[in-house]
Amino acid sequence: MIGRLAARWDNPTNRARLLRWLWAISTGFTLFGFGVIAYRIFFPR
Repeated sequence: MIGRLAARWDNPTNRARLLRWLWAISTGFTLFGFGVIAYRIFFPR
């Protein structure tokens, strides 16, 4: 697994694609987290 990641990291095109995927995933988790916080604040039980 690490070997495949290292092989992708050597190619600039694949590195850009990998970083874009990691950015999209982390942004999605962040937005989901803020959505949960807003839901808990504005719709308390």
